[in-house]
Amino acid sequence: MKHPGRKLFHLLGGLGLLSLYFLLGRNAAFFCYGALIITVLSFETLRLMLPGLNRYLYTHFGSFIRKNEERKLTGTAPYILGVGLSLYAYSAPAATAAICFLAFGDVAATTIGERFGKTKIGDKSLEGTAAFVAAALAAGILLSILGLGLAPWIMLLGALVAAGIELLTLPVNDNLVIPVIAGAVMEFALRWAR
Repeated sequence: MKHPGRKLFHLLGGLGLLSLYFLLGRNAAFFCYGALIITVLSFETLRLMLPGLNRYLYTHFGSFIRKNEERKLTGTAPYILGVGLSLYAYSAPAATAAICFLAFGDVAATTIGERFGKTKIGDKSLEGTAAFVAAALAAGILLSILGLGLAPWIMLLGALVAAGIELLTLPVNDNLVIPVIAGAVMEFALRWAR
């Protein structure tokens, strides 16, 4: 499995950021998200400005950094921004589902796509996309058990939209786009259903 540290970080990062919202409350969580984004961007800028530091980090923490990120910003800041924007703009159930779709679905898509992806769709695979949908729906079922769920058809719609976005090659990091767009679709569906 490629980049196991990154996959674990991706999953636990999403759940951790989401936990901040529920543990600290809205205002304190947004303060933390802002502080985290500033810290991450400062560190990333320093990493890119100092080739020795960049080499050291890439050598010792290569499982967290993709090859194409060695000389550019990683997806960490967009991830935090995507979580924060979703929780700011949408109801807690829609935002929570969208963030869980990103945390679970993206990891599942990458893991299955790298190992079993035979049916290519651009640089992604049908198998990875199916894994994204399955993991997102499993997360949705878990949220329903915890009392944070949405109607099943809204969860399915959100999971399909999130997986579709992950499948695309976008100029913007999908860690930002997946929760924001999937959350918007589920929020709209929620309001329409009322």
